[in-house]
Amino acid sequence: MSNYSDYDLEIMALTVWAEARGESEEGQRAVAWVIRNRYEHPGWWSREKGDGIPDDTIAAVCRDPYQFSCWNANDPNRARLDDPATLRTLGYIRIRALCRDVLDAPDSEDPTNGADYYCTRAVADKTTWARGKTPVATIGHHQFYRLGLDGKGDR
Repeated sequence: MSNYSDYDLEIMALTVWAEARGESEEGQRAVAWVIRNRYEHPGWWSREKGDGIPDDTIAAVCRDPYQFSCWNANDPNRARLDDPATLRTLGYIRIRALCRDVLDAPDSEDPTNGADYYCTRAVADKTTWARGKTPVATIGHHQFYRLGLDGKGDR
């Protein structure tokens, strides 16, 4: 897949860094695949009008409101995402390369079985949208779900 910008790659890597930096490389890769899966099946998660982010881009998939909690104003990670020093950390640099690998990989390498959502296992039974749903994969501390690729969501 070659239709992504450097900005898309940066935002994707920051999202994976904030959401999964405590996970193994396999867990980080799985979160990156969720972003790619959403990007490849645009829907309501990449079309927030008036937000200044071009629709149906990786940046929109990550940054549109309430898609990935790390970008929410009240999330403790948000200040770190806005800090330019984060882009120079070894963790971010490694995750950026991992994200590039995911974007350039064939679909057959997706360990999430096409997931477009994930939730920490510890809170899955307390999370409204995940309650009662069957995960398509469990990787690290996350359960992965395929719920909204038809563009309608299931929340």
